Amino acid sequence: MKHPYFNQYKFKYLEWNDSDIIHEATLMWISQLEFIEVEQLFLEELLTENTLGLLADKGFDMAKHLALDLSSLSNQLPEVLGLVKEHRNNIVVLIDDKDDFHKEKTFQDKHLLLELRIETYVGKYHSLKEEIFKTMGEVFKKSKSNQLLKP
Repeated sequence: MKHPYFNQYKFKYLEWNDSDIIHEATLMWISQLEFIEVEQLFLEELLTENTLGLLADKGFDMAKHLALDLSSLSNQLPEVLGLVKEHRNNIVVLIDDKDDFHKEKTFQDKHLLLELRIETYVGKYHSLKEEIFKTMGEVFKKSKSNQLLKP
């Protein structure tokens, strides 16, 4: 089955003669993924330090769901980051002054697929991060109101 994004990206091939554009895109991806890696450590710590409040307010299933989803995304990150770094190193195909259309086309196709994978990963991560912040915000509000009610 053809991915719906392919129709949207068909016209980018004409712009991809410039290896600098692709190099800048891969550097941006690496930066974004490395920042996500740091954020994930923060979110893991946030969940760990507030597990009791989360369990009391939202229950075991919600706490387990958030922890497992975050762990799953954290485990996928090194692979995705490795693919991007490998892709950055393979830009040589475009700048080696050899006119090998097949290799260049293959590289460009891999670039598209990698872009789709990164967009999917980042989308899932942002949804989970939003869910964690929303959930923890509710836990903190409830905890704060409970503390104010105590004599």
